Amino acid sequence: RESIIMEALFTNHPKLKSPTFNPATTDYFTPAVTIEGGDILVARDDILLIGTGARTTTQGVDTILEMVKSTHKIQHVIVQELPEKPESFIHLDMVFTFLDRDLCMIYKPLILDNSRYRTVHITVVNGIVSHICEEPNILKVLSKLGMDCRTILCGGDSDERTQEREQWHSGANFLAIAPGKIMGYGRNVHTIEALSSEGFEIIRAADVASGKVKIEDYRQCVITVEGAELARGGGGCRCMTMPVNRALPD
Repeated sequence: RESIIMEALFTNHPKLKSPTFNPATTDYFTPAVTIEGGDILVARDDILLIGTGARTTTQGVDTILEMVKSTHKIQHVIVQELPEKPESFIHLDMVFTFLDRDLCMIYKPLILDNSRYRTVHITVVNGIVSHICEEPNILKVLSKLGMDCRTILCGGDSDERTQEREQWHSGANFLAIAPGKIMGYGRNVHTIEALSSEGFEIIRAADVASGKVKIEDYRQCVITVEGAELARGGGGCRCMTMPVNRALPD
């Protein structure tokens, strides 16, 4: 029902009017095809990141590939395998999110450390899958494609238990409302401290909402959202929103 409602909104609302892609209307749809937005990150016009695990199946990835192939452009799809349990790994944006044009928040044990969860780079040229290869991690692929990204660690770099605890509480799940201006849970104190060490000003969501603070005054800032019950449902600020295609300022 959620998908039907969202498709109706994006197709018909005058301010949101946008073409949608509905796998259920394709000839190759099966009940095994499932896709959720938290698993999809647009890194660049020609680079798509997709997580596959509990919510987005490999059949779902194949379906997205069919859509990508129909554009007849050179496209790169980076697929990251995720654990099916625990539920803190429900989507790719629970372990990897973009904070700025060249900066990412990552959950290090899965993204950088050796693990059994693979990273696969798929290249599409003129509507045909021309190359598929396994890569060490997402960041290595992005670098090969001309996107060198620095990282900040979810939970900081103190110890793996702290990283694990804050990842469970959506510590890597940040929403970038503009380059370098992000929102996330304030209770993940080690993650927030790591952001502060990298030059992010820490401001409270309540102060922004009241007009006490203006985010336009900052080059980099993290808007901290208070809330324990929201995270119990399994998700952070990016989970509760969706990307919007925006024109960048000149």
